[in-house]
Amino acid sequence: MAEKMVMVDGNSLMYRAFHALPLLDNGEGVYTNAVFGFLSMLLKVISEERPTYCAVAFDLHGPTFRHEQYDAYKAGRAPTPDELRPQVPLLKDCLTQMHIPIVSLPRYEADDMLGTLSRLCEEQGIDALVITGDRDAFQLAGERTTILYTKRGITDTERVTPAFLMEKYALTPDQMIDLKGLMGDSSDNIPGVPGVGEKTALKLLGEHGTLERVLETASDSQKGKLRERLIEFADQARFSKVMATVERNVPLDIDPRACRLHDMADALPALEALKLKSLAARLSALPAELRGEAENKPESETETDRSWRAVEPLPDAAALRAWAETGPFGQPMAVAMGNAACSVAFEDGRQAGVATGGDLLTPGLSLEDAVRSLARPLAEARRVLTHDVKALLPAFDRHGIAPRGAVEDVMLAAYALSPQRPSFALGALLEAEGLEPGDAATSAARLFELAERQAEKLKADGLMSLYKDIELKLAYTLYEMEREGFLVDEAELKRLGEGYAARIADLTARIQALSGGPININSPKQLGELLFGKLGLPGGRKTATGYSTTAEVLESLADRHEIVPLILEYRKYFKLNSTYIEALLKLRGPDGRIHTSFDQVGTATGRLSSSEPNLQNIPVRTSEGREIRRAFVAREGWVLVDADYSQIELRVLAHMARDPVMLDAFRTGQDIHQRTAAEVYGVALEAVTPEMRSAAKAVNFGIVYGISDFGLARNINVTRGEAAQFIERYFERYPYVKRFMDAQVAEGKAQGYVTTLFGRRRYLPELKSPNYNTRSFGERAAMNSPIQGTAADIIKLAMIRASAALRAEGLEARLILQVHDELIVECPEAERARVEALLKDAMEGAAHLDARLVADVRSGSNWHDCKG
Repeated sequence: MAEKMVMVDGNSLMYRAFHALPLLDNGEGVYTNAVFGFLSMLLKVISEERPTYCAVAFDLHGPTFRHEQYDAYKAGRAPTPDELRPQVPLLKDCLTQMHIPIVSLPRYEADDMLGTLSRLCEEQGIDALVITGDRDAFQLAGERTTILYTKRGITDTERVTPAFLMEKYALTPDQMIDLKGLMGDSSDNIPGVPGVGEKTALKLLGEHGTLERVLETASDSQKGKLRERLIEFADQARFSKVMATVERNVPLDIDPRACRLHDMADALPALEALKLKSLAARLSALPAELRGEAENKPESETETDRSWRAVEPLPDAAALRAWAETGPFGQPMAVAMGNAACSVAFEDGRQAGVATGGDLLTPGLSLEDAVRSLARPLAEARRVLTHDVKALLPAFDRHGIAPRGAVEDVMLAAYALSPQRPSFALGALLEAEGLEPGDAATSAARLFELAERQAEKLKADGLMSLYKDIELKLAYTLYEMEREGFLVDEAELKRLGEGYAARIADLTARIQALSGGPININSPKQLGELLFGKLGLPGGRKTATGYSTTAEVLESLADRHEIVPLILEYRKYFKLNSTYIEALLKLRGPDGRIHTSFDQVGTATGRLSSSEPNLQNIPVRTSEGREIRRAFVAREGWVLVDADYSQIELRVLAHMARDPVMLDAFRTGQDIHQRTAAEVYGVALEAVTPEMRSAAKAVNFGIVYGISDFGLARNINVTRGEAAQFIERYFERYPYVKRFMDAQVAEGKAQGYVTTLFGRRRYLPELKSPNYNTRSFGERAAMNSPIQGTAADIIKLAMIRASAALRAEGLEARLILQVHDELIVECPEAERARVEALLKDAMEGAAHLDARLVADVRSGSNWHDCKG
């Protein structure tokens, strides 16, 4: 019998479970209905299917590669219910305790990860069962891949195979992609062809086989409105098919055979803590071979494993302090973060003793207790190994601990080695090196071996400087920025909120007057029925959940009825008030400041991201949105100094491509967009019109991001053919840029990755994909990753330099925020001039390019005024 792997779309099944079951809690106000429903179905499937392997894929927050091609992708989706959101980490913790791998990867969706895992299973002769409530997965059905589709709730399911698809739709799995390309998908906001629903799409595919053939023959084989729409929206249909195609060559750092079920009963304490006793009983009742308790235990441990041992836990914090004062303890030391505490292993020759480790070891010992108790060995250690040093620094600061020896961070080393890992959790890093994580004690001890292996790879790949001089140093700078925070004027936020609320109330009254009665403007269903039913506006496309009312749909109707612009304006103010004003008021700390959290390992290109709140997403495109920046202020007697890199990515491109025309423009101080327009249109600089410059600007920045003719056409409102001609003329005038782009693609294909000026790698398995769309994405990534990544490295170096310069001169000023290519320092008024000069020098001296770096510096009492 063939081995079998069960793989689950985590987000999809959680939503199904949440909406299928009434709200449950553990008696302490912790909601558990989604956790219960998810695990109930998973245990049922494991019991019935008896798989050898299992994994769960979760979407990550943030844009995917589809958003990069189509910014309206999935626009309009309802936010996650407040009762569901906190259940996600609870479920992930239960899965971790069950030793079921969690697969996530920035820029990709769960469908793509499941598609890749199912392909790997097929190649290795493993049967795959994909559990999901998303019909997108139907295209994955194959000889060895079955979809267990949850139609409603978690019990109403059907098994989807190629035979099932042929019987129900008369389509092959590949044709399911054509189907979605034609009819679109309102839930994902994929447009398809307006007016073509499932019935029509099935008929067309039955007659012509593929979407491409349907479109090619439309002028001859179709009549009336259908013919017109197929011709008019042909490009949109092709693009919709691209959007609907599951990527099956995701760069996952995991293999199906690494997902073997084992020791699932380790999750029993977690289930009992959540009062999920029936699940605990079902898990205990599984046969031993399904719980994995007898599966593949190593016959003998390796020499490295035998060299580590865990001592008995100390009973309390007092005992730990006494032990830490007297020893014996050797060096170096490893510190591994847990959920609420840490593990600490001391090396003594080839032995390690574990002093603490949270609930599994010393009961009730918090991270704070551990750090305070271990102050002496932490300070005296000649080497301290950590996982996420930034998370430890607050406790170090509070207890005055400054290790004398070198501090290392295995998480940041892993990021420098491979930024596209699905997870940077300590357990995942250990498993990737074949080091079984075990409990908190074992994980801490094995940091030594992990760090040694990482050091060998960093040296071999020429990445040691990237790790030590950029990422490790930056962690300290980011911690200082998080600690300082950004002062927010509560009164100004409330003033803005009151203005938005008044505008919302006025718009609501006007909309209801035009609609002829009360309407929930936030309800797409009610809105769709009003616009396309009651008012009879054209272009309505009805799905199972109602008419589509996305921004794109409404914008196309703006001149059809006076109510539509009012609805668009309502949505703008509603989002400003709810997403920014209300959220910022809630997140203000007791000190009146917003303390965002910077994620150093969240992107493939090396860029930083932030959360709680995302200060890199404060709106800038509209005047109303920019007003929110007035609420970000300097304390009394202080000012904000704001510095922006001028066109850093284009300067990086000019330097890396060695293009003489582009370099000349930067060296002579010309407007690069005006110069580009003059070159492409073949006119003198003074003859360039604002429209010409705007188009040239779109291409300049689009080239950096690997823009396609389709994307450029949408951006500058021309036909796809005109956009293609514009790009062609651009490369004729900038041949060195074209040569550089082609060379990056060739390099990516030859060695499997491209690099920034500082050696940061972007791995590109997509370049070897048999799928054209996947390869095209890989080519765009090969072209733009060196540019974007180099710019990210430069701003990181600038942050390190700026922070060090402020400290070196004994200034009170502190760096408080980074947003893409912008740095903000808060300083006393008396230090303003010196800080402006220091910040400009730090940024412009971070790297030496042929197109020299230029930073524009301004200051003001609030963030808005700094921008001029």
